[in-house]
Amino acid sequence: MKKTLLAACLFTVGLAACGGGGGSSDSAQPAAKSLTISMYGKPIVSASSATVAHAQFSLISEAVAADAANPASDAQATAKSLTDALAERGVKADITNQVIDGTALHQIVTTEYNGKSPTADQFKTDPSSWVIVNFQLDDMVTPASDPSQQAAMKQFTADLLVFSQWAAVAGKAVFVVQPIITCDTMNSAASGLYAAEGAALSNGAPIRFIGSVPTGFGFDTNGKPVPNTGTDLSHYGADCRTPDTYLQNALVDSIADSIAFAYKESSSTGAASDASVASAASQ
Repeated sequence: MKKTLLAACLFTVGLAACGGGGGSSDSAQPAAKSLTISMYGKPIVSASSATVAHAQFSLISEAVAADAANPASDAQATAKSLTDALAERGVKADITNQVIDGTALHQIVTTEYNGKSPTADQFKTDPSSWVIVNFQLDDMVTPASDPSQQAAMKQFTADLLVFSQWAAVAGKAVFVVQPIITCDTMNSAASGLYAAEGAALSNGAPIRFIGSVPTGFGFDTNGKPVPNTGTDLSHYGADCRTPDTYLQNALVDSIADSIAFAYKESSSTGAASDASVASAASQ
């Protein structure tokens, strides 16, 4: 699988920061260091619905562009949206993209790491860059109560654990985007994905959750979604599992808030705090 191999190569080798400091003669104020972020998984924003201004976009993986008929327009729209949102919060970020799904995640883990976690003595590198992941289950339609979906969730949990542990070894702090819970069914695939990510955290995955779109509905005794006051279920699409631009933008803003807070926190306390971003969740 071409996309998988490209993703594995990029993750193993590491993604370099594309921002560069120039030899400015003004030494009164040092240039703010750009935050290096690598994004993996499903894009959050659709290019067709992106309405943000196209500010400078640092870098988009040539591997992605070469592997797609359309040069990763959704991935690019997501990165631009997040870049702009972070800039509004005073954080300059260099963002790279790699689009992969749950199957590719599993193949990376099994191909690169034989499905095994690193040994304790390999955790020596403090995070020097950050990874934002928005991995999905391969099937985001079948309810989480289905036995086949439960098996997929269990595998996803194991894969995310190994992926994030090796990311820590490579000096990358992993931030996991919380899925938008959908209203198609009480036991939706989205809720199953959320449970699988939580299980990875409980099992010791060095991850930190970011992004949050409050659930604006409940379910009645017949399993029909009932919106909370002021909630419009049309934001979830005709199938009740396709978040629209309004929810996409809300998620990007929430992610930017989380990342900006963590970055400013680490900047004020030094490298040790950077390390805690990845390690604190595993305690």
